[in-house]
Amino acid sequence: MHILAKRAFVPNTVFLFAQSIGNAKTTRNDNSSRFGKYIQIGFDKRYHIIGANMRTYLLEKSRVVFQAEDERNYHLFYQLCASAGLPEFKDLALTSAEDFFYTAQGGDTSIDGVDDASDFEKTRQAFTLLGVKESHQMTIFKILAAILHLGNLDFRSERDGESCTLL
Repeated sequence: MHILAKRAFVPNTVFLFAQSIGNAKTTRNDNSSRFGKYIQIGFDKRYHIIGANMRTYLLEKSRVVFQAEDERNYHLFYQLCASAGLPEFKDLALTSAEDFFYTAQGGDTSIDGVDDASDFEKTRQAFTLLGVKESHQMTIFKILAAILHLGNLDFRSERDGESCTLL
């Protein structure tokens, strides 16, 4: 593909990438943005704009570990689980999203009309188009898989909270 054609796809690719890592199903919307933007505008002494900075931030870090009833975690977790059968993910020990507390606690692991496995391929393509090396992508997927597995651990407090046991 010609470099100009590739660049034409970049805005859509960034949007797709942002949706995968920053959007989730809520009770109001199947693809709700859980991140925001903060814009700081600089002015001179005459109140003319002299510059601006924009910062993107995740609004709901807590969504990783908690979802309300009928909601889902971030799309990328479900995409990863839907692609668990890929040979390169064998060592991640992933299974269905229903098997992980962090993806099943909302009780709704799928969205009508959404193919998480197909969306995962698009997400991987977006990673690649944005210049994320395959090895770095795998590192990200390993971290996400580790988060899912950590969610299945069960700790019990002992001795008035001074220690705990892993069940």
